Amino acid sequence: MLYQVEVKRQGQLFEQHVVEAPDALTAINQVEIRYGEPATFDFVTIEDEHGRKHQVLIMSDWHGYTFEARAILPDDEAL
Repeated sequence: MLYQVEVKRQGQLFEQHVVEAPDALTAINQVEIRYGEPATFDFVTIEDEHGRKHQVLIMSDWHGYTFEARAILPDDEAL
């Protein structure tokens, strides 16, 4: 199936790609790799000034782009 993947930066359309993929997530992954390695997420535990521990999410290597995929239907399947 064909997917149109929109690439946005700070909410503004940056580029569009059309890729063939079995599902939307795979289409996004195919496009995202063109913009650098995907971001990584880790949970770490920190301790505040009162000795209380808190788990926080740390994101690394975020490239600043967001991705949205939509299936492109062939003309004979369009409603």
